Amino acid sequence: MKPLIVITQRLHNEPIELLHAVCDVAFAELHTAYGRHTFREMMRHASGLLVASPAHVDERVLERCLHLRIVACTYRIPEHIDITACTRRSIWVTNVSSRWLGKEAELEAARNVLDAISGDTPRGALNDALSTAA
Repeated sequence: MKPLIVITQRLHNEPIELLHAVCDVAFAELHTAYGRHTFREMMRHASGLLVASPAHVDERVLERCLHLRIVACTYRIPEHIDITACTRRSIWVTNVSSRWLGKEAELEAARNVLDAISGDTPRGALNDALSTAA
């Protein structure tokens, strides 16, 4: 069974294809009540979350995540992600360099997801303490 990666917003085709080669990919649009419910249900099974727009990832979200290994952002400052809570649960949080925009940022975030689910330290890791604990 392939790991499930949940993506919060539509991406360019290239990062989706990159992930789809080794993962199942699901989209959870968060701007509707139905989308939020679907997101919560998907997160029970997700190995990775690729956040393409600011989405709150806090204890309430994480308590439902039984298999989550990474929250990968396509932007530089993930201020809506509770990095401390993720670190307590051994979940990587990554961002992308300010030099990456658009499709390039999405590709970098997808590579971070693939690194984490393969057991490697993702390049954009914000919680480096996990690499020493692994």
